[in-house]
Amino acid sequence: MIYIQLIGLLAFCILVLSFYKKNTVTILTYQTVANLTYALHYFLLGGLTGAFISAISAIRNIVFIKYKNMIIIPIFILLYLIIIIIFYENIYSMLPMIANSCYMIFMTFNAKKHLLIGEIISASLWLFYSIFVLSYSGIITESILIISNTVQLLRLKNKLE
Repeated sequence: MIYIQLIGLLAFCILVLSFYKKNTVTILTYQTVANLTYALHYFLLGGLTGAFISAISAIRNIVFIKYKNMIIIPIFILLYLIIIIIFYENIYSMLPMIANSCYMIFMTFNAKKHLLIGEIISASLWLFYSIFVLSYSGIITESILIISNTVQLLRLKNKLE
């Protein structure tokens, strides 16, 4: 069981590193790797909704890097909905879909500030999902991620003023 939590911790580290990058493409590339790592983590925990939403999010990031077109938003939200229909267990299993749909909307603004805000909201919802599936590393890392992104957002705001 500890190796499953370590996989989640690795995903977290990759995700945190993404927010220290300077451009959107690099941020999304790191997040693609983090999403694939989270997919494995949640799959091993039995959190199928979280696993498949994370895997689709990795694909979403690759498509977004290449096309940067808002037309992809409804396509991926539809894919998220299909995953929810297939793997629905309870209200908690819907949280990854809501989290990633929200984040995807913030991605379209193509600015680090908006990515940070989207990630704070997304991480908050993933935190509740992590509690539900007993992802101890997820609970810790999503909490730290919320704090880390909030600090980054405040630093960015101070640089702009």
